Amino acid sequence: MNNELADCAQDFPALRSIDGAPVAYLDSAATTLKPQSVVEAMCWFLEQGTSAVHRGVHARSIEATDRFEATRERLARWFGADTDEIVFTTGATAAVNLVRRGWSPLRRVAVTAMEHHSNFVPWLDVERCDVIPVSPEGTLDLNALEQSLRAGVDLVAVTHVSNVLGTITDLQTITELSHRHGARVLVDAAQSASHHPPNVRELDLDFLVCSGHKMLGPSGCGALFVKRELYDNLAPVVLGGNMVDQVSTTGWTPQAPPQCYEAGTPAIESIIGWGAAVEYLQQHGIAAIQQQLERLTRELVNRLEAIPGLTLLGPTDVRRGPLASFHIDGLEAAAIAKILSQRDRIYVRSGFHCAQPLHEHLGLRPSVRASLQIYNSEDDLDRLARTLQSIAKLRMM
Repeated sequence: MNNELADCAQDFPALRSIDGAPVAYLDSAATTLKPQSVVEAMCWFLEQGTSAVHRGVHARSIEATDRFEATRERLARWFGADTDEIVFTTGATAAVNLVRRGWSPLRRVAVTAMEHHSNFVPWLDVERCDVIPVSPEGTLDLNALEQSLRAGVDLVAVTHVSNVLGTITDLQTITELSHRHGARVLVDAAQSASHHPPNVRELDLDFLVCSGHKMLGPSGCGALFVKRELYDNLAPVVLGGNMVDQVSTTGWTPQAPPQCYEAGTPAIESIIGWGAAVEYLQQHGIAAIQQQLERLTRELVNRLEAIPGLTLLGPTDVRRGPLASFHIDGLEAAAIAKILSQRDRIYVRSGFHCAQPLHEHLGLRPSVRASLQIYNSEDDLDRLARTLQSIAKLRMM
């Protein structure tokens, strides 16, 4: 185990004890905690660096712009992209919608049944939206996908890691199959970006979306990777200041990508804070982060499987993203989550996890989800298991 990662919980102010009781934060699939370096980067802008970016020649504006653009550079390195292929947005949802509204031609799309609503709802009003089935373990029906592709799909939208099942999607197979039939591929990397970032060049991805708040960064910022050669077919969908080069009384000309997609004043402090988050991840290294989370995920699954009456959702093997959703016979998910919070300050998610089509597709009721990040420990898992053991006994009463 990486010793630095073993001690990294102290870097996260939100993990400080409440009234002397420690917090076990197991809801990182919803949003991650922020290290102190992110807080400090945002405070620098708010206290010392406040200014517009890309619009001033004074020292403060230049420094803020440099820090703002440094985030773009870090994200490009993190995903194996070029800097000018990273478009800032307000989040993964906005990034998906930019492709939905700006990409042409887009007459028929294919989405998987396990998508988060953010990568599902925007596609429903396309002329034809094919929903590709998945198994209870989250395995995509490749035969159904190929049948859809043969019918003339323009774009395939797929998650990298299911936020309910934890399934890790075979992006290479899906991308190769899609490209063979002339379709583009959009990957929702919101759940994987902080620990298993897809390399867009190695996988030959066309689009990728992610959110800062799921990468140890602030909310209100996200990014869209666009393969450079596709910019000609992606129209700006929000118009205004910052995205234009020349404006007259009769028309306007856009800036070059990616700035032509970034209308208006961005969330500067959030994007600067996100840069600090990516730097924090880079300092620890992808290999160490993956090793830590894979070990904790195995321990989480082992503990959950030992609890009577508990049914684990998702893959039956240990290869999954760092989360586990489950049911306990005879108990509602919301009740379980409330007891965990009130009794032992263990914070998990309950409900449909913004993936109602998946629950309907598999015939699942709302579930409880425990999700991990590098600041979690075996002590968090022990506390969760102990409290769930006592909760499980309630079904016998």
